[in-house]
Amino acid sequence: MKRLFSLLTAFVLAAALCAPVLADDTTNATPDPTPTPTATIDATNSDGVYVSAYTVTDTAGNEISTIEVGDRINIVLKVVDHASARYCVKPEEISTRINSAVFTYTGIGEIGQLFDNNDDPNATRLQNVRNGSASPEEITANAQYHYYSYVILFRDVIYNGGGNTLPINLSYLDTSKPLQQFSVTLGQCVDKDQTTSPNLLVRTSSYGDQVTAGTEFPLSLGIYATDGSEDLSDVIVSLTLPENISLSSGSLSLYVGDISPKQMRDITFQVVPSAGFTGTVADITVNMSGTGVITGKAVTGTTTISVPISQPNRFEVGQLELSSDTIYVGDTGSVTLSYVNKGKNPVSNLEARLTGTNLGAGSYQYLGNLNAGTEGSVDFDIAPDAAGTVSGVITLNYEDASGNPQTVSKDFSVSAEEMSMDDFYDPSMDGDVQPEQTGMPVWAWVLIGVCGAVVVVVIIVVVVRKRKKAKALAALEAEDSDEDI
Repeated sequence: MKRLFSLLTAFVLAAALCAPVLADDTTNATPDPTPTPTATIDATNSDGVYVSAYTVTDTAGNEISTIEVGDRINIVLKVVDHASARYCVKPEEISTRINSAVFTYTGIGEIGQLFDNNDDPNATRLQNVRNGSASPEEITANAQYHYYSYVILFRDVIYNGGGNTLPINLSYLDTSKPLQQFSVTLGQCVDKDQTTSPNLLVRTSSYGDQVTAGTEFPLSLGIYATDGSEDLSDVIVSLTLPENISLSSGSLSLYVGDISPKQMRDITFQVVPSAGFTGTVADITVNMSGTGVITGKAVTGTTTISVPISQPNRFEVGQLELSSDTIYVGDTGSVTLSYVNKGKNPVSNLEARLTGTNLGAGSYQYLGNLNAGTEGSVDFDIAPDAAGTVSGVITLNYEDASGNPQTVSKDFSVSAEEMSMDDFYDPSMDGDVQPEQTGMPVWAWVLIGVCGAVVVVVIIVVVVRKRKKAKALAALEAEDSDEDI
């Protein structure tokens, strides 16, 4: 390395210092020669630091005329530095760094021997300034006319593209001295096809038809690299999961590897929401990262996938309860159905409807919302129109926590019978048979009394049950007539 630096320094000095600048007569100074290729020199700050000549070589020290994106190069600068001379600093007190994303270089430049342009009177003046014995006139003269000339070497610099200006910061170990900034334009840089890195995004995602809490599902992602002029390496995709969401197997991070521009890679995570997940949507964050293979640029991307999650449908109905095993025609019975919400989320817009045959009429009830862990029941009246079988269905409709309509039903049947005289007969009214007597028999008087009581009972039944068959009335009236005769 020292031999390379010596060769580069000698090359620059031979090209750039063969006609030195006169220190005290700047109007008659011989212009600095410019090596091939020419450089754009910023010499506007004659009281600061500027580059008077430069050259670029490969890492072996051979001069090159073209710098392409991704090339590793050495940059050698011949610098005219008024500021360092004014502050009378030594080479080891100077630090230089490249300040640009166009060029990658993390170290500090190597400073060659400082050369000044002083003659004997100026050397005495410089020495006086350094040891603190200079007069005010000498200090002013040194600051105005004196300068250093030295060589800076930056080794193994990577050209990233995006420009050809090389900005440099020059600082001193003595931080009280101000920072110096200067730049040089490298004409050898070829940036017609600037290297650009693709971006990473989630182009496709899939989680199946429906995701239920407590049930595993595959989260499939299509990772896409957008258009660019370089591949991405070390691409990694990771997930950030909300509370009560986890992976059933595997790692939260998947190593994808290399992706070329406009290429898509498919990956899958096995995800499971716990049974205790009470939300309706799980927001899963997908994090992507990679590195440009040429520029070394870090590329990142973030996308959120919203996965709707439903709770298991645990709305259940109980057994039907009938008010009687048999219902008389003209009478009214009832049927009751109980229900319970065993799920984690409420159900809404619960309604019940009774349909069937020989019910008398159907019916509808709106029951509203039912919170989790809550039970209830619904009652319907049954009034059959004819004897026979009464068939019915109670249907419950509601909306689950995701707003999806759900239906559950329960059917039943019961017998309907005509009302008969046996329904009104009371054996306790029967007495012992009396001996035959002359005249009006006692049993006749009893029969008359019994018939009168039966008539009264019939009237009461008509009032209570609301309806009575004409056939039963006709039979009772005919029996009364026969007894009277």
